[in-house]
This record gives sequence, structure tokens and C-alpha cells, in this order.
Amino acid sequence: KAKAASGNGGKVRKPSRLLERFAESMPAGGIALDYGFGIGTDMAWMRRQGFRVEGIDGVGEFVRQAQQCCPDSPVIHGRFESIRLPQGRYDGIWCNAALIHVPPEVLPPQLEKLRSALKASGILGMTLAWGSRQGFTRRDWIPGRYLAGYTRQEVARFFRGWNVKELKVVSRDGRKGRWIQVLAVP
Repeated sequence: KAKAASGNGGKVRKPSRLLERFAESMPAGGIALDYGFGIGTDMAWMRRQGFRVEGIDGVGEFVRQAQQCCPDSPVIHGRFESIRLPQGRYDGIWCNAALIHVPPEVLPPQLEKLRSALKASGILGMTLAWGSRQGFTRRDWIPGRYLAGYTRQEVARFFRGWNVKELKVVSRDGRKGRWIQVLAVP
């Protein structure tokens, strides 16, 4: 099932504008965590920019693909709920369309985990699905996955207490559909 994501034939994908802005917010050579890295294309791009990158994903096939495209980057196969992150380690955490797979009640504890893993000056770059749909997919490229959509106002509430640099709804920035993009510091 996960192999469907690898259909780019090994081509280097252009990064989203949000990923570029995220990278611009990090110190040169900084440590980044790609939290839910998929097949590793964003990890590989960050490595090419000179960042030290680590990754976590819950899909075994994605882990294998990321290990091939980023052999020098540590990657962990595990579920978000069970992974423990080191406190204050990361200059940036990139979470692109990853936490759309957790129910809304799980999102606040995940955000707190990510906040504690960031350095005081660290940056979180995140995309969440825009909309009101929540539940398990039937006609998706990986059927049976949980997907949750949010409104801009809901996401703003999740980020109370953060210094939010950017929070907007966009279309066509690296993904099909409408997405909520966030750049925030602890």
C-alpha cells in the first residue's frame, strides 16, 4: 500500500514554499526532525540544504525508502503516541501532513511533545488538512487511515501559548487540496 507514494521515479521534488520558509528560519547546519517523513523527500531536501536531519514515521515501507534516500540520517519506525523525544534537541521540527492522522483530542499532547523537543529558539513547521472531515478513509491510496481536517480557528486554538509566525489556509503549495500552514516557536 505505501509503495504508491514512491511513484515519483526518484525525481527530486521542488520543496513547498512553507518548507523553504521553515528552512530559512533555522540556523545553518541546525538539527531538524522530520516528524512523519513519508518517503523522505523533505528530509533529503533539508539534508541538501546542510541541515542535520532525523526522522520518525509509522509506516515501515516509508522508513525503508527514507533510509535509501537519506542513508546518513537516523530514522525511527514508530507511532507518534509511543515515541519519546529528547527535550530541547531540535532547531526545527517539520511536520508536513503527518498529524492529520491523529484524532483531534491527541493533537494537543502531540504539540506539547514537539514544543518540549524544540530548543527555545526552535521553529515548528506544520501542515494540517483544512476542512471538517474526520474518520477512517475507504477510498484513499492507503485505505483505513485516519484523517482529520480542521478550520483555521481550531488550529489557532491549538497554538495558544505559542509565538505563531504564520497561520494560513493555502492551496497548491506542494500538495493538492487545501491545507493549513503553521510556522510557530515555543
